[in-house]
Amino acid sequence: MKAEADARFLPPGIRVRLRARFSLGGKTTGDRRPYEGQDEMTDEAVSFRDRGSRVLFGVAAGAVAVVAAGLRLYRLDHFSLWLDEIMQSLFIHGSWGQFWSSIRFDAMHPPLDYLIDRFFTFLRPGDAALKLPAVAYGVGAVVALMALIGRRAGAKAGLAASVLLAAAPFHVRYSQELRPYSLGVLLVLASLIALDAFLAKPSVARLAGLYLAVVATAYTLYVAALVLLVAGAGMTIEDAFSRDLERRRHARRFLSFGPLFLVAVAVAYIPWLPVVFAAARAASPTPAPTLTLARFGNVLSFYAFAPNAGHALDLAGFLYAGVAAAGLGVALSRPRLRFLAVWAVAGSAVIEILEQTKPHFFVPRHYLASAVAIPALAGLALASLARVNLLRVGIATFLLALFLAADARGLASYFADGRPDWRPLARYLRERPAGDIVLTENAYALLCVGYYVDGPDFLHLTPEERARARPVLSLQGDPAPIGWLGKPGRTLWLVLSRSGEPSPVLRRFAAPYPSLEFPTAEGGATLKRVGR
Repeated sequence: MKAEADARFLPPGIRVRLRARFSLGGKTTGDRRPYEGQDEMTDEAVSFRDRGSRVLFGVAAGAVAVVAAGLRLYRLDHFSLWLDEIMQSLFIHGSWGQFWSSIRFDAMHPPLDYLIDRFFTFLRPGDAALKLPAVAYGVGAVVALMALIGRRAGAKAGLAASVLLAAAPFHVRYSQELRPYSLGVLLVLASLIALDAFLAKPSVARLAGLYLAVVATAYTLYVAALVLLVAGAGMTIEDAFSRDLERRRHARRFLSFGPLFLVAVAVAYIPWLPVVFAAARAASPTPAPTLTLARFGNVLSFYAFAPNAGHALDLAGFLYAGVAAAGLGVALSRPRLRFLAVWAVAGSAVIEILEQTKPHFFVPRHYLASAVAIPALAGLALASLARVNLLRVGIATFLLALFLAADARGLASYFADGRPDWRPLARYLRERPAGDIVLTENAYALLCVGYYVDGPDFLHLTPEERARARPVLSLQGDPAPIGWLGKPGRTLWLVLSRSGEPSPVLRRFAAPYPSLEFPTAEGGATLKRVGR
C-alpha cells in the first residue's frame, strides 16, 4: 500500500507499472487486467486513457477503415469474374434443388458463403455488386485484426497491423472476389476476439457468441476452421499459464470443458459431415507440391507485396519477412502474444500437411487463414521498435513507409491487369449474326464464355429461353462435331483458351483458320472463325 501511495509523485507510466505489480486482480478497465510482464505495453494503455488520445486513435482507426474500403471498392467492375467465381455464381443462380446438389457435388467449400450470396442475388446484382459482401468482409477483417491485436498487444500494435493488412495486395485481391475467402478470414478473427473476451470475463452470452462464430467459420472455409482450432488452442493454453490469476482460472476452466465445446460444434456440423467424408475419400486430382525454397519464397512473396502468385521474393519482400520474423521473436518473448506464433507457424504447418497428404491444385491462397497473422507479426515488430527513443521511432516509420510504397506498387500492378476479363470476347460473340454457333475447346472455356454470352442462368435455361439464346457448346478437344455443325451460311466461332486442358488435335485442325486475339480472357484466348 505504501508503494501505491508513494507512486502518486511518480510519472504516469511508472505509476501504472507499479499498480500492475501491486494490484494484480484489482479494479481494471473493461477486460484489460494488469499482470506481471505487461510492463512494456502499459505506456500505451495509459496514453489512451485521456480523451484526446482516444479521439486521435479513433480518427486514425477510422481512417484505416476508410482507406481499406476505398482500396477494396476501387475498380471493382474493371475485371470480369474468373472460373471459380463463375462457378459460384452459377450455383447461386439455380433453383434451390440445383443449388444444394451443386455445392454438395462440388464439395470445395461449405455452404455459408454460398447461402449469403444466394440471398443477395434477389437484388439481381451485376458482377461488381455481387462482390460487395466480400468487400464488406474484407474491411471488417481489417478492423477485427486491429481489435484483436489491440486487445492482446496494445493499441499501437493493433493499428500498425491493420494498416499493413488494409494495404496488402493479397487481402485486397480476396476482398474483391466472389469466393468464401474474405468471409473465412473475418470469421477466424471474430472467433479469436470472442475467445479472448470470454477468457477475460466468461458469460453465457460470450460463450454463445464464441460458439456461433466458430460454427460459422466451419461452415465457411475448411482450412479456416483448422487454423482457428490451432490458433484458439494456442491462445487458451497460453492464458492457462497467465500471470493474471483470474484469466488463468478462466482459461483452465475452458480447457476442462473444451472437448464438450468441440462436440457441440461437431453436432452443429452434422448436416455437412457426409459431404466432408465423401470429399476426404475422393482421390486427389494433383500430386503433392514439392518442398522447395523457391515455392516457399513464392508463397512469402504473395503474402508480402506481389500482385498475384508466382513471383519470386524481392528485396522489399525479404525485408518484410525479416520484420515479421522479428515480430515472431517479440511474440514468443511476451505474455498474451505467443498465440500469434502458434497461429502463424503451426497454422501454416497444418495446411502444409494437408497439401502433402491431400493435395488439390496448389495455390498460395490455401494459407490465407494463417498468413493473415503475418501483418499482425510485422505490426507488432514495428510497434515494439517505435518505443524508447526518437531514432527507433524514425526507423519504424521509415520501414512502415517502405512497406506501404511496396504495397502501392503491387496494388498498381494488380489493378492494371491482375485479373482476367472475359467480357470483350463475349461482347464480340454476342454481336455476331443470330445463326452463328460458339464452340469452346473445353468445359473450362464453356463455363466462362457461356456465362458472359448467355448470362448467369445459361445452365438453367428453359427450352423456350434456350431457343432464343446463342448456342455455346464444348468440343471437349474433339474437332469431329465441326463437320456436321457447319452448314452453308453458318459461321462457327471456336474459342481456344489457354486456361483448362488444351487439345493439340483441335489446335492443329484450327490452325489454318483466321483468328482474333483476346488477351484479357483468362490466360488469353484465340477466337477462330471456322466456316462461313
